[in-house]
Amino acid sequence: MYVKIDYDSCISCGTCYKRCPQDVFSWDDEKDTPKVTYIEECWFCGCCWMDCPKRAIDITYPASFF
Repeated sequence: MYVKIDYDSCISCGTCYKRCPQDVFSWDDEKDTPKVTYIEECWFCGCCWMDCPKRAIDITYPASFF
């Protein structure tokens, strides 16, 4: 997986879920946290990482991306 959420740092603000232009994230109502659901839709734009107030998102770019 190329996009990971560090749940130890995540404050469940929903910023990644709201700002992702490709809807890579969904919301887990049971845990009240975002989760990476549609990773194949990711453009690796970095919006989730840039807008996360706690930098709880880690993006690893695939080797074929470059």
